[in-house]
Amino acid sequence: MSNGTPSQSALENDISALRDRLAQTIDELTVRAAPQNVVNRQKEQAKASFYSATHTDTGEVRTDRAAIAAAVVIGLVALKVISKRRSRRW
Repeated sequence: MSNGTPSQSALENDISALRDRLAQTIDELTVRAAPQNVVNRQKEQAKASFYSATHTDTGEVRTDRAAIAAAVVIGLVALKVISKRRSRRW
């Protein structure tokens, strides 16, 4: 094979290496796409977002924003309680 084309064994080795890399990539994607892993990533992202919204760069609590967040949480809990009570009456 003097014209620069690879030999059959070299091609087979390349295909085997590509197959192994593809299998590894599929395994990694399977782990990333697992529902529990997706949920965990979303929870961590939400926690980080909440922390950055309620704290300054130096780590001090932003009382105005923390109060708003607390009010929202209390409001959501109240709505949930009210909706449960309404559903029990019907």
